[in-house]
Amino acid sequence: MLYILVAGGPCTGKTTLVRLLNYVLTKEGLRTYVIRDWAREIIREGKNGSNVPLPWTDRVAFEVEVVRRHLSDFRRGIKYSPDVILEDSGSIAPIAYCRVDGVELPEDIVSNIMKHALRLDLIIITEPLGGYITDNERWEERSYATRLHKEIVKVHKEVARNLNIEIIKAPPTKEPLHRLTYLINYVNSLLGRELRVKYLSTT
Repeated sequence: MLYILVAGGPCTGKTTLVRLLNYVLTKEGLRTYVIRDWAREIIREGKNGSNVPLPWTDRVAFEVEVVRRHLSDFRRGIKYSPDVILEDSGSIAPIAYCRVDGVELPEDIVSNIMKHALRLDLIIITEPLGGYITDNERWEERSYATRLHKEIVKVHKEVARNLNIEIIKAPPTKEPLHRLTYLINYVNSLLGRELRVKYLSTT
């Protein structure tokens, strides 16, 4: 099983990239499991009236819940014995969010994050694509989102270096298919496969 995390700040194309990777890998006949961006899901639940912590009221409690859900989703995923697990945002990012807000996660939570990170095979870092759009769940202002992105990249590099996890950058192009082609070829090399579709298109 190959376990891939796609990480980066708000509005850097993580979810789009995970969806495209999942689509192509599935078309190639691989069994995949996608771990969604649980931070967005929790915010959506809170805005719909659920009693969950939210980042603007209790950053630490919110990030603890994000970590809990990501790790729980991973445990569900491995039961299906997939060839590839793709994770959107992940459980390492909460460390960066807390750092930017000047708070700390409990030591036991950080320990669980580090133990879980040992399962990772590859971290793909996305970079800002130029524009920035807020929505119902992406509430951060652009300057704050920029600070978050820098800290998220920094934290993931620290984790990758300390745990000997491979880390690469997604090509910072505005054309999703360009970065996708590069990344699919890279993932296939890790799987010991050749990309059967040499040219990817939306048609």
